Amino acid sequence: MKKVFFENLDFLRFVAFFLVFVQHSMLRDTLLGVTTNKYLQAAIKLLGNGGIGVSFFFVLSGYLITYLLLNEQAAKGQFSLKDFYMRRTLRIWPLYFSVVLFGFFVYPYLKTWIGMDTNISAQLGYYVAFLGNFDIINIHQHLQEGNMPMMLGLTWSVAIEEQFYLVFPILLLLVPNKYYGFLFGILLVLCGIFRHYYQTDETILYFHTFSVMGDLIIGALLAYYSFYSTSFVSIVQKLSKNTLFFVYLMGFALLLYGNYHFSDQQSLITYRIPYTLFFAFVIAEQNFAQNSIIKYHRFKTISNWGQYTYGLYLLHPIAIQVLIIAYRVLHLNNTTLIENIFYVVGSFALSLLMSYLSYHYFESYFLRLKKRFTNN
Repeated sequence: MKKVFFENLDFLRFVAFFLVFVQHSMLRDTLLGVTTNKYLQAAIKLLGNGGIGVSFFFVLSGYLITYLLLNEQAAKGQFSLKDFYMRRTLRIWPLYFSVVLFGFFVYPYLKTWIGMDTNISAQLGYYVAFLGNFDIINIHQHLQEGNMPMMLGLTWSVAIEEQFYLVFPILLLLVPNKYYGFLFGILLVLCGIFRHYYQTDETILYFHTFSVMGDLIIGALLAYYSFYSTSFVSIVQKLSKNTLFFVYLMGFALLLYGNYHFSDQQSLITYRIPYTLFFAFVIAEQNFAQNSIIKYHRFKTISNWGQYTYGLYLLHPIAIQVLIIAYRVLHLNNTTLIENIFYVVGSFALSLLMSYLSYHYFESYFLRLKKRFTNN
């Protein structure tokens, strides 16, 4: 079976994480406080739009998982459901459950130590079953967000991906591969109907599996055409630099326009599909275009950190909380620009350190075990 590796995607992973970090670390709010220019504020809001980062992660996950399954199916006649589940378990579960245990048991102890309220509105059972996104919906509907630790709240997207990983491969086994395009189209229509029905509920639109599964399906559809359609790949390969530049320009204009003119709810209703189509274009362009303005693997430092993005994504809320606790213990406040900058830089540096240590001294043990369940 041919080894699958897309060298330009690690850079994009890191950028998606950074959007999430900018929002959670208050860097976005800090930068918004130093300018009143509406255009700069729109750009800052885009830089700190964690929702866009998560949406990109969904598209990328749908693409990679589907492409790997199609590759195994083509090489062996059929992919192994058991091996697929084992690979996902070894990659996702160890760090995920470490974060869940920290959020429910260690973090409350630390809050008690510094005299903070330890009440947690999250319910452990949801997170054990990878249903945290439904717990988030329940918490928002009961206005209990203030009692939700950030490191637990962030796991909602991991829960959705695990739900997708559980069901999606089974659908691929049940449906002949010549009908995959039709299957993905039906799923996109169902997602659109669901979002239209709940268009007045921003919490459902943002956190419900059926609302955001379209991002994953867009990625899966891109993988299907990338793998089976030589004409599609050929078209992408031959796109001119001017065409690529124009699409990038329109894509970023769309992102900026949506951030400037619409609330989160309106963007979720109106722009989610255009956003994800643009993300799919970026993935396809980086993988196949021969006339790219630049291939992102050339940014070696950022690309190298791309392999740590799962740890960065799950661990950065803990790093942020550590800085918050440190500021409280030292009686510091985020009231000046300098204090905010030190807080953001410290959180980011600690996130990098924690993800590096986690990957090399914890996650790598389980990643080595994955080789037993793959023929790559």
